[in-house]
Amino acid sequence: MVALEVPVEKIPYIRTIEGRKFRAGKWEFPDSAITKLQQYGLIDTNIKIPKKAIVHYELSPHLRKYQKDIVNKALNEGSYGIFADTGTGKTLMGLEIAKHYGKTLILCPLSVIETAWVDDCKKFYPELEITNCWATSSKKRFDAMAIDSDVYVMNYESFKILKKKILAMDFQCVIVDESQVMKNMSAQITNELLQLIDVIPHRFVLSGTPTPNHNSEIFPQMKFVDADVFGNNFFGFQAHYFTQDMQNPHRWYQTQENKEAYFNRLREKSVFLKKEDCVDLPPKVFQIKEFDLGSEQKRHYNNMVKNIKDTINEWSKFEFTAKLMKLREIVSGFVINKEGNIDDFETNKDKVLEQSFEEIGDKPIIIWCQFQHEIERLAEKYNGVALTSKNKDRDDIIRKFKAGKIQKLFVHPKLLGKGLTFVNCTYNIYYSLSFSYEEYRQSQDRIHRIGQENKCTYIILQGKHTIDEKIYSCLQRKGNAVDELYMEMGLKGE
Repeated sequence: MVALEVPVEKIPYIRTIEGRKFRAGKWEFPDSAITKLQQYGLIDTNIKIPKKAIVHYELSPHLRKYQKDIVNKALNEGSYGIFADTGTGKTLMGLEIAKHYGKTLILCPLSVIETAWVDDCKKFYPELEITNCWATSSKKRFDAMAIDSDVYVMNYESFKILKKKILAMDFQCVIVDESQVMKNMSAQITNELLQLIDVIPHRFVLSGTPTPNHNSEIFPQMKFVDADVFGNNFFGFQAHYFTQDMQNPHRWYQTQENKEAYFNRLREKSVFLKKEDCVDLPPKVFQIKEFDLGSEQKRHYNNMVKNIKDTINEWSKFEFTAKLMKLREIVSGFVINKEGNIDDFETNKDKVLEQSFEEIGDKPIIIWCQFQHEIERLAEKYNGVALTSKNKDRDDIIRKFKAGKIQKLFVHPKLLGKGLTFVNCTYNIYYSLSFSYEEYRQSQDRIHRIGQENKCTYIILQGKHTIDEKIYSCLQRKGNAVDELYMEMGLKGE
């Protein structure tokens, strides 16, 4: 870091330097700015850019080369962002980082505490004591924090409850898994996490999708890692790395020049890793299995389509989306009547599902569903296991599926969407699809990840001439099915 007093007439020049800050009457610049400062005549041209000594850490042999490279870089930086695709082993990299520090705090979604972080720690790092700090009561959570451990892992809600205790525990390292949870600067969890900056010296963020909606969402995550990267002011960051749309001042976009400056700055304290660049994984195979709607099903479907087209101009986008959900329910073989009761009818979708089961044989299968009624009905009908938010034994079910004690697992992508590894399984069946590309991609990656040695097959059940076709088409090109159907069915723009 270089601290200087800058003459007023030179200030326009330094505005081009990334990572500058004004503090205590002086401008501070990162070492990477020395060449520019010399060009502007602000420092002596004889000053050499200091070379940072690189330490080569002794890392665990089970890590792959690219994982070792990333971890070594992260440890040298002391705080770092690891933005790596699902399936590249972020959990192992996080545990390796924790191994090299003292007491470590890991924050992650509740769904992956036991079956990803705790299980992997016990398998690959048995020398580390790890404590799951989630519990059904605040007292039990505080009791867990009193256990002497190397690693404490909890979900974000537990963090809010335990924050005062955490601040007093002298943690040396904190790892935020699925760090897109703090993509919004005004969100409560973001503000809570940013309070750790001055308390825990080593801070790491892990995510496969750090900016799911807009590249500006990286700002709070990198501020958490190191405020010197983009500064402390979001609006200054936005003005520097984005361009305002003069036709729509609320919209900010990136030119190619913006993107180059943005990613060049990011690379100083983070890495972006694509699965195809580092892992030699087997291929993915997609099969679409079509079916015709039954007579009763078709009657319900056509009546609902007519109702939508006749009354769409009276609805908000939210109400329209609710009607699309009704169409999806009908394609899956049920309707919810006015009294709130569910009426099932025969559907050819089940016949195609049965055929798929016969073709696959006794191999493990994950069947992705969108509705709880689907999950429970199909699990009972086909002697499988239903995993819903009702299950209190979720972790036990996951472990049994991994161990081959469960063959057919019926579940919604949100319950198994992130961080979990099922390389024992090579078949996914999509009984119904989500509108969300993120859910669809994450569900694929549960079986297509490090350790998978066999071809992965994805079977999509699709009703002919139905909403199923539009949803799948949009997922393939990352389009918005709701917006496209809104235009098609209502011929109405926003």
